[in-house]
Amino acid sequence: MSAGNDQVEKAKELLETLDNSQDIQPTHISDLSSALIATLTSASTTEDKLFVRTLQKEFLEKCATLLAKQPSSEEPIGGDPVIQVQGSILKSLLRMALNDTPFVDALLESGAYPLILNLPTAASASVPDTKSPPTSAGNKITRPADLKPMVAILLAKAFETATNKDYIRDRSTEIVLADIGSDKVKTRTAGFQALGLIVQADMTIGCGILNKEGLLAELMDCIELEPENIQIIFTETLSIACADAKTRTAIGLHCLEFFKSVVLRGATKDQHLKGAAAVALTKIALAESRKDPTVGLNGVEGASPSQGSGDSAGDETQLAKLFSKLLKDDKNDNNSGIQVNAVEGLAYASIQPAVKRLLIEDKPLLLSLFHLGEESKSNPLKYGLIIIFNNLTAFRKRLSPEQEQMLKLKKMAGTLPKSDSRKLDEQDQDDPFESEPVVNQRNVTLVKLGIMPTLHALGNQASENIRQSLAQVLRNLITPPETRGLLVQQGVVRLLMPMALQQQQQQAPASESTKTAATQALAKLSITLDPRLTFKNQRIPELVKPLIWLLESTDQLCQFESLMALTNLGSMGDVQVLSLIVQEGGVEKMENLQFSEHNLVRRAATEALCNMIFFEPVFELYSDPKKSKNKIHLMLALCDADDFMTRRAASGALAVLSTNLDVCNMIMAQERGLEILRSLITLGVPTSKSNAEEVEAKAIEDVMSEQEAVVVDHSVAIGRMDELRHRGAECFKNLVTIGGKDISQKIAAQGVVQQLANLIQTSSNEAVRYCSMEALKAMSDQGIQLIPE
Repeated sequence: MSAGNDQVEKAKELLETLDNSQDIQPTHISDLSSALIATLTSASTTEDKLFVRTLQKEFLEKCATLLAKQPSSEEPIGGDPVIQVQGSILKSLLRMALNDTPFVDALLESGAYPLILNLPTAASASVPDTKSPPTSAGNKITRPADLKPMVAILLAKAFETATNKDYIRDRSTEIVLADIGSDKVKTRTAGFQALGLIVQADMTIGCGILNKEGLLAELMDCIELEPENIQIIFTETLSIACADAKTRTAIGLHCLEFFKSVVLRGATKDQHLKGAAAVALTKIALAESRKDPTVGLNGVEGASPSQGSGDSAGDETQLAKLFSKLLKDDKNDNNSGIQVNAVEGLAYASIQPAVKRLLIEDKPLLLSLFHLGEESKSNPLKYGLIIIFNNLTAFRKRLSPEQEQMLKLKKMAGTLPKSDSRKLDEQDQDDPFESEPVVNQRNVTLVKLGIMPTLHALGNQASENIRQSLAQVLRNLITPPETRGLLVQQGVVRLLMPMALQQQQQQAPASESTKTAATQALAKLSITLDPRLTFKNQRIPELVKPLIWLLESTDQLCQFESLMALTNLGSMGDVQVLSLIVQEGGVEKMENLQFSEHNLVRRAATEALCNMIFFEPVFELYSDPKKSKNKIHLMLALCDADDFMTRRAASGALAVLSTNLDVCNMIMAQERGLEILRSLITLGVPTSKSNAEEVEAKAIEDVMSEQEAVVVDHSVAIGRMDELRHRGAECFKNLVTIGGKDISQKIAAQGVVQQLANLIQTSSNEAVRYCSMEALKAMSDQGIQLIPE
């Protein structure tokens, strides 16, 4: 091992220094772990690697000795050296465990493993004041309270990397049960604490311990005799384990009565314990209500029939009131455990519409949540809060007609999963608390009450999970048009832009889901507000890229809103913005969406392109006979679409494009080109007085949607007809003036002269009459006979 001799000698020397525990410094541990990592990296033969493993084993033995040491009863100035060394050991073990499976296996088999499990309890018992000033460990700041999260991280990585999960489960079970069975309270506390850490680190291993035959029943027989701090630890562990369906069923069977006695029957005055038990009850109730909405807390799987059943939503409302009381109680302000449990419970319970109503009507509670979000530095607390806000603001996702029909067919065939069956049932049964107007009003209430400072605080240095939910909350809050102006004033754009652009300072870029929600929120703002006021001119170009990216979404609402936003941006005539749309492939994506099966998406894509036509590079693209025949063909086809606004946009685009001779020739070359344009100028124009009413009625039906046709506004219908007639007349004016006599003769041969004349006689719209007369005048100047002989 010549390449690593220096590191080997250094590792040996440092191992020897660990024999004198009085002189050990945290830097000795970190230097030793670095040397061991280096020796393994430089080991090239099997013999060399075996030697390194021997050194690692000796290191683990030394670690076990150091982890077993107890801190001083009184912390000396500069911090307790034992705590500092133990913190350094945890960090070093984590470094060595990264991507080194043999070392992880050795660690979990060593005597250091049970001491690691017990370390948080030992540290907190020895040094109870977690608010003491921070102490220095090398260049790091370490407090006794830091040991628990450090242990949790190390265990999570070790369990993930280890080879034999069954062995780890069995060994962990042996360690935990030995401690829990002790006659010493401190040891039992360590055992329950270790069980909780294992469940948090790896749900499979932790739940494997809890599901050991007879264990839960045995533990619940004596849990009420334990001190309340042990009851709290174990209850919080069970609450976490409820995430596993099998374990949740077992917990419901064996632990439900204990939870209910704590929460509903006043078995304890400890608010922390009461909150933890209420969270577990909420998770059980929610899971069971998803299977059967009529099943309450008594109706969990495996419960005795004599227990009866209740109303799940009512149970969760009752629990939500408890969480509300815990959060509003000033005595709990400094108890993070109570706050975390109360917020987590509300996060689960607020899925229920009745609980949402309870929360939105409780102004003091909402203000407490806002205050907590602004003040808290705890990620679990922040995550719980943002989930509550997400539940309160979320609109129920409706199935498309195609999705609904597919699910119904699967249900008839007996192949529909339970989760999809529930979606179908929810689609059929509209809950009044989940209707769009009610959700809109909830969002308006939250904005007016002042949620934005809280959301700014939650977004500061947030994890990706929090950012994802935050983007969804902001999108929901922006959905009601009446909130948008106020939200812009309160800085919503500053929160959304980094997520949409995937630019997060000192953080990983936002996920695709986060980017989608944030971009959709910005699109909503761009649709109804003046972009120049909303985003300031220097930020408008930054919007283009995420909006065009959103066009690729499979969600048709995202496509539609992005197209509408791009239409609004394009209408400003800003050359830089228009250039960016072209450079980012926006025109091609808009053209693709003209083939969408959804009418609104197809319409929005055509309107966006109509705006882009005024930009010279796009105009030239559509005027090139070698590239644009299909584009012109599609625009002509859309002039004949069923939807009025799609026809208006497509015919408007052609009215602009037909000022180019090549486009005129391409229109004439289309098989139905003239026929479609004629349909525009003849819309609602009678050929005689006898058929005037019939022609007008048919035209009104043509330009009004089915919903609008229920109450027809005659002036609106006539206005729409004039818009299409004007565009058609403009196209013919351009065709004859720019296309020349050959095109004019072809047009005249199709009877267009008489149709233009009828339009002049019947239309009261000055623009329509002007274009028609200009077309006829140009044809007359070219020698086309207008009056038949």
